[in-house]
Amino acid sequence: MKSKIPIPSAIPIRMCIELTNRCNLNCPFCLVGQQNSKESTEHDELDRDMGGMNLDLCKKIILDAKRFGIKEINLTFQGEPLMYKRKWFLELVRLCKQEGLKSIVYTNGLLLDPIYSRDIIKSGMEEIRFSVDGITQDAYEKNRVGGKFETVWKNMRDMVNIAKEENSNVKLIWQFIALRNIEHQIEKARTMAKEIGIIFEVKTFAESVPELAPKNINYRRKLKDLPCTDIYAQSLVYWNGDVVPCCYDLEGKEIMGNLNNNTMEEIWNGEKYNNFRKRLKGSVFSPKMQPEFCKGCLKYSAPKEQGNLTSKAKAFLIYPFLK
Repeated sequence: MKSKIPIPSAIPIRMCIELTNRCNLNCPFCLVGQQNSKESTEHDELDRDMGGMNLDLCKKIILDAKRFGIKEINLTFQGEPLMYKRKWFLELVRLCKQEGLKSIVYTNGLLLDPIYSRDIIKSGMEEIRFSVDGITQDAYEKNRVGGKFETVWKNMRDMVNIAKEENSNVKLIWQFIALRNIEHQIEKARTMAKEIGIIFEVKTFAESVPELAPKNINYRRKLKDLPCTDIYAQSLVYWNGDVVPCCYDLEGKEIMGNLNNNTMEEIWNGEKYNNFRKRLKGSVFSPKMQPEFCKGCLKYSAPKEQGNLTSKAKAFLIYPFLK
């Protein structure tokens, strides 16, 4: 069977905006990609100042993203986005709707209530992804430390019902990570999701905590061959306006610029971003060129591990499309 080779677009399709990097939970596998440099990858070990984005800056970034040609705004990066001030969050969702941008949020769902859920739906949110790993309190609290399963289960049910009442086309997804301590619950969770009318998706585990990797090989993540095309699909913004090229750069190892001072177009076409893309492309042929934080990647295999010509062939095929 022929594999599809993704051809990157000239500019990112999506921008991920970190409204805050604070979180109401402390999940043990949170800091994906940091497993080689930290003893623990729980959220509390994030070595970056905690804060929340200024509302005016966020609105400026969204409008700038629209001018640049970005199509989707994910109001999520590190942290729980629903910890952001409610009226500000709703204002940002409405702004995305007004500008014709698809609005997305990933949430643990614990901070919702029927009134807030209805307000989010009525503001025009287009996709909500609930991160819920486990269907019993005992299992759930091991993965979503500090959370209560019954609370998020009720909030998901309420959101589905409210969306129906409001005749909303919002896409509601229950994302369930295939972890060793809950892989036996996947099929039951799938049935529960069907019963309440929410989309159910099993996500492979980025193995930041190796002992949590599932035993069932069908649930194990298969690393992709380089070259990495993810950095062309989206760009990410910290709460202070710093732009980083990848969701694995959680601590600012490769800051491309700051949206307080420059436009996204200026940053994307700037020297730092161009140099980063050049190094990442070049690492297919010369592993020494690989950016440091990429060495902790849990999505693409490392250059030295690629014993065939697949990556080089792919690189030759898509290089003409890569800036």
